Amino acid sequence: MLAPRKYVCDNGPVTSDPSPERSRALGRVEEAFAAFATEAKPGRFHQRMASLGGGIDHSGFPMLRWIAAWGPVRVTDLAERAGLDASTVSRRVNDLQEKGLVARAADLEDQRASRLELTEQGRALLAAMREAHLRLLEEALAQWPVVDIQLLADLLHRFTGALGRVV
Repeated sequence: MLAPRKYVCDNGPVTSDPSPERSRALGRVEEAFAAFATEAKPGRFHQRMASLGGGIDHSGFPMLRWIAAWGPVRVTDLAERAGLDASTVSRRVNDLQEKGLVARAADLEDQRASRLELTEQGRALLAAMREAHLRLLEEALAQWPVVDIQLLADLLHRFTGALGRVV
């Protein structure tokens, strides 16, 4: 049997269960993610989202979501929170701004900086993309009972929180 592994996360040291059952379960999670990555067909998903208009690429939607959630926000803060390079975020934001989806407003705390916020057009496109995501989920989960959908959502939130604490 494997010795317990110790990890350190924001909440202090954590000791994992070294049992074979846990190892098999973790293997199944990894397999499920691999299957998701191959079966989800990201190219088709992005084509479906691009058909909504707005002319944004696959990186545009998360950028719109982040600006909506964190805005008004500086490019540097957006990059830090998203875990991306500031120059990459700046290029993506410039593209969104050129398309009329994002606007820059003066930063009242630092006149040299600006803060990003969605335009009315950006908010409308984000709402349309969220609606399209919901339709896609409804189509994919049509045969699932509500209790399973709720469990999936609860577990994904729990997983996201746990992953966020260690990454």
